Amino acid sequence: MATKRVPQTPIAADATIADMVEVLDKPVEYVRRVLEKLERCKRAHGDAQVRVGVRGRAEAPNYLIEYARENAKTRERETYQDAAYSGSTHRELAPHHIAEARNWSPEEMNITAVSALIGRLRNPRAPSSRFSDED
Repeated sequence: MATKRVPQTPIAADATIADMVEVLDKPVEYVRRVLEKLERCKRAHGDAQVRVGVRGRAEAPNYLIEYARENAKTRERETYQDAAYSGSTHRELAPHHIAEARNWSPEEMNITAVSALIGRLRNPRAPSSRFSDED
């Protein structure tokens, strides 16, 4: 007996986790695990943001944790990759996954935005801040 394959939901090239909440398998658990990785990066580097993978499964996309620092000489913000993770297991991926820029959305969410997102997911009836969608 042949198994029926369910077609993959496409991921927009500029997607963020917030854009994908409706298609995630377990949105609260997924965002909670991403937030754990962001908090670890923030403790280590003072900053953290996340980009989603755009070439995998929309139901559990891989993600890349990054941090930004100001270059002392140029005074410009520079972004550094911390680690990439599997969206289904939340285990760290091999470094070669990070290097391929086309794997990742150019849009990121910072740790504050992800914290706000999990708050909305856990309590969807709570009144939202009038500033919640602003950068």
